[in-house]
Amino acid sequence: MYYYGITPDQLIKAMKGELEAIKYYERLIKMAPNREEADIIRAFYKDEKKHYSNFRRLYMMMTGRPPIIPPIDTPKFRTYLQGVEQAILDELDAYEFYRDIYLSSINPYVRSIFFEAFTDENEHAAHLNYLYTKNKCK
Repeated sequence: MYYYGITPDQLIKAMKGELEAIKYYERLIKMAPNREEADIIRAFYKDEKKHYSNFRRLYMMMTGRPPIIPPIDTPKFRTYLQGVEQAILDELDAYEFYRDIYLSSINPYVRSIFFEAFTDENEHAAHLNYLYTKNKCK
């Protein structure tokens, strides 16, 4: 496993986080106040699905078996603004987790997967910050 610079447990955590983000963004898209904001969030949703797929592929390469993901948490927010605010924090947590994996690995394949993931998460946080500010000031 050392060759990969990541453990199967870290990948399970990453996959669970991506599945939770997918579920989260499905709900947030439905709550968006307009099509423009729904489309922005829909792009995040697509990125999270791509990350999950990449992590699952890596897990299969490492272990030779499909992952067993613990139960996914249900999103807990009442309003769109609360959902956007929580999403910012979740994206920044994912960014740090993925960045640390990227920095600890010397495997080019692992690094490329996690570089893409952590840069996407950082971009999501920036766009969500825009959505939060825009809606908070109304």
